[in-house]
Amino acid sequence: MGTKVSVIIPVYNTEVYLNNCLDSIINQTHKDLEIICINDGSSDKSGAILENFKQKDDRIIIINQNNQGQSSARNKGLDIAKGDYILFVDSDDRIDVDFVEKMLSCQSQTQSDIVAASILRVGKNLTKKRLFYDTIQTASDLKEKFKICNLPKCCYVCAKLYKKELFNNLRFEENVFFEDIIFLPKILEKSNILSTVNNTNYYYTINPNSTVKKIPDKKKQKDAYNAKKFFIQFAKEKGIDLSKKDKTIVKSIKYFFNIPLIKTKEYENNQTSYLFGLVPIFKKTNKLPVIKENTFFVWEPCSKSHSEVVPGYCKYLLDLGYHVSVFVNPDRIKEGLFCRFKDKNLSINSLSQKETKRFFKDTPFDKNIKGVMVTTVGKICDCIHYDQAYNSFFFNVERNKILMVEHESLASIDKGTWKEDIITLRKLNYKNAKSTVVNPHYFGDIKISQKNKTITNFISIGALKANKLDSNIIIEAAQKLVNKNITNFKITIVGKGNLKHLPKQLRKYFDIKGRLPFNKMYDEIEKADFMLSAYSKNNPKHQRYNTTGTSGNFQLVYGFLKPCIILEEYAKINGFNNENSILYKEDDDYYCALKKAIDMDENEYQQMQNKLKEYTNELYQESLQNLKGLINE
Repeated sequence: MGTKVSVIIPVYNTEVYLNNCLDSIINQTHKDLEIICINDGSSDKSGAILENFKQKDDRIIIINQNNQGQSSARNKGLDIAKGDYILFVDSDDRIDVDFVEKMLSCQSQTQSDIVAASILRVGKNLTKKRLFYDTIQTASDLKEKFKICNLPKCCYVCAKLYKKELFNNLRFEENVFFEDIIFLPKILEKSNILSTVNNTNYYYTINPNSTVKKIPDKKKQKDAYNAKKFFIQFAKEKGIDLSKKDKTIVKSIKYFFNIPLIKTKEYENNQTSYLFGLVPIFKKTNKLPVIKENTFFVWEPCSKSHSEVVPGYCKYLLDLGYHVSVFVNPDRIKEGLFCRFKDKNLSINSLSQKETKRFFKDTPFDKNIKGVMVTTVGKICDCIHYDQAYNSFFFNVERNKILMVEHESLASIDKGTWKEDIITLRKLNYKNAKSTVVNPHYFGDIKISQKNKTITNFISIGALKANKLDSNIIIEAAQKLVNKNITNFKITIVGKGNLKHLPKQLRKYFDIKGRLPFNKMYDEIEKADFMLSAYSKNNPKHQRYNTTGTSGNFQLVYGFLKPCIILEEYAKINGFNNENSILYKEDDDYYCALKKAIDMDENEYQQMQNKLKEYTNELYQESLQNLKGLINE
């Protein structure tokens, strides 16, 4: 019959307008049509109207689905469309009876990928030219296409005829309003030639019940903001200049009895709130992170914990050639997290956690942003459903650009939601689960010290508390040492605790520092000889260190080359053995492990450090390659 055109019509509660819409389509002078109507969960008589028309015209295809929104309906139509060309018509609109014929004729004449028609807005008592073409125009330059289509003012996907192949690997963003603003720039860029057809009209009905005409709730306001933000970023990347008005976005509107009371607008990096949309009452400038060419973000969303992994992850990304821009609680920076770490390609941002969250939620990634490593993903999801984490970013974020670090995988593995591309600090040892191992153990320019000659200094990072099993292991071992007249040792505790619960004769062997800032903790570790862990076979909570979790202490062992005292069954999975650490088999053997450390001479200690260094070098290279592979996937 000729050139087939697939007409895609999303239908949702438009019984008042649907007859006119369908009449304008089935009576087209061009007859080779495929009319795909997606009934998107209508609760009025729209479904019955569709069925009635189908009885009269076998070109009509009806797809019924639960209400999923216009984007989903359009995508469903695209999935089954068999036409050479695609035309979208909203179910409360209509077109000229020779609309398709004229569009195809123009396409044949201009050999264009997209043909655009005039748009007339129709209300009860008026018809207004929204976008009018009285001549045939053509454009291959994207900037010129934007101008002809009057973007962003007239971002209409309807009233245009598209070559079907333009939709290969291109679909509408679902679960959002204002999807045309997001979609149209993409398909205009993908097309070679755009043309306009003269004196051919699409009638856009002013429908007071349409979803975008109602007073916008928070989601609609957010979607409108995101769509405009995307458009501005898109234009910027393509070198298309926009006016100040076009770059101004309504961020939010607060209503009082359906009256817009306070309207907040954003222009570039400045926000202004207006009373009744007219009187400026508040202004602020948003803080922005440092973004350079080839930037990778490292974000630690936990305010209190896990910051110690951040320098190590930054080091890997720097070694892979990225500029690294860091988001971490500013308090941790003040505490000296990066006091030993300087690099010209490392930028430390001063944004608060609230400002950081707002930045990621409101900002589309430009070409300079290569990815984000979230170093504690459990702070932005429930540690089971990792797809939730993407909700913390701009709506259209490329998911492969978000790298997630998980510190405890047990719940996710048990629920069957674990993913192999999630980063863990070491290999998992539970239900054959696999992960991407990237171990962060770089802290900057540190001193690798030799063993103290007179007093062996043990250090433990963690609390020392009465009746705490791991604390008791350390205390009992110290008591045995003293009972054996072995007194040339000291145990430094970096963490909470006090000496009150210790026997008086032991107190002088313990030095409780309390919680220290990073710079002072680094100093204490450098002065120490051995790192203490005190895992017990009798404590089921410790099993995570052999299965699905790990300890920050191990990163300090690797980074500062401090051999550790560790339970034998926890050693192998964490890279420890008799050559690079001191192992014990039972709780009662802890005393023997400490004595062995005290008795060790400087040469033995250096050999143990060298073996530990061999392992950490291997771990570093393996981690670097794993991260590189993950980024390149």
